Amino acid sequence: MNYITSCPKCDTQFVINDSLIKAYRGKVQCGNCEHVFNAKTRLTEISDDITTAEEYQASLEKEAEVTEEIIIVPPVDINAEVDNSAIDQYINTAPETKPVDDFNDHVTSVKKEKPAVKHPFLLGLLLLLFATGAALQTIYHMRVRIAAEYPQFKPLLVKACVPLKCSIGLPKELDSITIGDSDMQENDSYQSVINFTSSLTNTNTYPVAYPNIILTLTNEDDRVVIQKRVQPSDYLPANTNIAEGIPGRGVSSIKLPLFVDDAVVAGYRILLTYP
Repeated sequence: MNYITSCPKCDTQFVINDSLIKAYRGKVQCGNCEHVFNAKTRLTEISDDITTAEEYQASLEKEAEVTEEIIIVPPVDINAEVDNSAIDQYINTAPETKPVDDFNDHVTSVKKEKPAVKHPFLLGLLLLLFATGAALQTIYHMRVRIAAEYPQFKPLLVKACVPLKCSIGLPKELDSITIGDSDMQENDSYQSVINFTSSLTNTNTYPVAYPNIILTLTNEDDRVVIQKRVQPSDYLPANTNIAEGIPGRGVSSIKLPLFVDDAVVAGYRILLTYP
């Protein structure tokens, strides 16, 4: 038994039979787009005389023509001899069959002709311009990271930023900064002053920008009594070059005196943030 099936991806039609369906459990590969699918879900039974998709389409068109054709038969004397010559012209003969070509998974397939590409040079040029634009856009958005990881390219990036009015700073990556052991002690010399100490560690191999610190002081009931936003210039030693950032794999110390007045401080919380 022959069947007509079609590829669900490109709609190419081809003919298969029972032996092919049983041999591959219904799985076939389209000869046009090479998509593999289960033909059992897309079968239409056809005549054994039809062996190609072209013949199947031709038979459908032939059936449509016969259906639309109106046959007018004149009155006939039942006692007269019947002239069969007028009837023979309406007899449809089966189309000539062609041998099945075996390829891929032994499935006869009709490949759709792909339209010829006009002006391939212009198409290639457009693709090149598109790829170049996408690459430049990526470099623009990643310029800070690129300059940090590859310092040798930083002068070129800085020069390219002049007409674009952009800047090349240090990466602002909070995920790469960890807070070390922290401590808070009363100042021995000044009353109502607490000394907060801690450290910041950069886990990256390249420098990152110093973050701001939001320090929240709480009482015994864990209620906020004082909250301060502290900039790097306030918590770093006076001789620190803030513009160079935290060195790759480096550690920076935090020393911050806090005036608490009469507030009773029992705990604290630290949050890192960028402006």
